[in-house]
Amino acid sequence: MNFFKRFSFFFFGFTIGLIFLFFLMDKKDTSFNYSPNKRVLGDILKKNWIVDPIDITVIERDKLLNEFRVDFSKSDTTLDSCKIYVIYPKSNTEIFFEAENCSKTVVFKRLKL
Repeated sequence: MNFFKRFSFFFFGFTIGLIFLFFLMDKKDTSFNYSPNKRVLGDILKKNWIVDPIDITVIERDKLLNEFRVDFSKSDTTLDSCKIYVIYPKSNTEIFFEAENCSKTVVFKRLKL
């Protein structure tokens, strides 16, 4: 069997596999969070939020993964009970939030740095 024939079989199977994965993963509403920033924000997104009523206009669940970043240098991830992360929007680096990430809840506090 020559190279072109092997490559066409491989490409055909690869294409069917990609289409299958695309439709399967689309229905399950899965996400692939490989970066540490996305993993932390995805974990925060799954839990119950406790937010000050004043600050609720800045943080929205729909925009958390795409429009916010975690500053790991200012965060305290060595705690056993509730890890504390410093979160800020990508567009405005003057507003910082402290997210106390516990097992079932996340408490947001606005920081003034």
